[in-house]
Amino acid sequence: MKQSVLILSLVIAVLSSRSALAQFPTTVIDDRKKQVTVEKQPKKVAAISTFGADLLAALDMQAAGISTLNHQVSPYLGDTTKNMIDLGEIHETNLEVLTQLKPDLIIGLRNYTEPFEKKFNQISPFLAYDLVTLDDSNRAIISASKALGKSAQGNTLNSNFAAQLSQLKTTQLKPLSVVLLWHWSDVPYAFYDHHLTVKLLSVLNAKNSVGRSPQPEIKKLDSAPISMEALLKLNPDVIISFKGEPGPFKNHPVWQQLNAVKQGRAYQVADHYVMPHGPIARKLVLEELAHLLHPEKFKAPNKLPTRASAKPMVFSNLY
Repeated sequence: MKQSVLILSLVIAVLSSRSALAQFPTTVIDDRKKQVTVEKQPKKVAAISTFGADLLAALDMQAAGISTLNHQVSPYLGDTTKNMIDLGEIHETNLEVLTQLKPDLIIGLRNYTEPFEKKFNQISPFLAYDLVTLDDSNRAIISASKALGKSAQGNTLNSNFAAQLSQLKTTQLKPLSVVLLWHWSDVPYAFYDHHLTVKLLSVLNAKNSVGRSPQPEIKKLDSAPISMEALLKLNPDVIISFKGEPGPFKNHPVWQQLNAVKQGRAYQVADHYVMPHGPIARKLVLEELAHLLHPEKFKAPNKLPTRASAKPMVFSNLY
């Protein structure tokens, strides 16, 4: 019996391998509207952002190299990154290391890779994506999965997430007001409605206090600086904050006047909240947000590494 099962498993593996090989060469279109041809199934992929590494992990593959944000690898990816080559800061790829890596495919964010596009194309096939909205996430997953020889699996990732969103929309949840912030140095930037994480908030019956972008035709304008006085005027029920630098947030008299801080509902989160477009990131963000906003109904996600879990915002005057 065991021998029969083993033989069947081997047959399935061989057929799957042949099916993947049969898809190549393949041509995909990225967000530069460029046709990129991949001659054979990539075995060594460089991720110029977390998106590529995230997608590979979701497809039971692993990126060979990954870029960092503030010299830190995204903690939500956990142990999957420990054998990856450090490709330098996300906005300034170490081209020497990337060249030595000799990847079969490079997957990156368009806004960070444009200055290096010519060099990337000399190294290997290169895909660049604009990742802001949920539609962007779905589209990039389909495109990059095809380039990896995993089209069916990519479609499944999107359909499973769509089903999860649909189920949550039918759940009766208490309405809340929320602001999502990215603290750049000492300046907080507030995200607009079209950003993916804010979209996930709306699924959980949480209204973005900041609202729509004043220039919705410019998709890349996903956030803007917000003053502490404006934040106090909005005074949301919950505050979600990301800060790339280690240590506490710079204190300001307004913080202690905000309802979210008074009620212990101001949270510091990891970078997958501001770069949530990979299939693993968006699922973890959705599930943790559900717990943070509605703890009486949802448990914390058990697959989120401790270093990436949300924590109460801590403030310090020592600046």
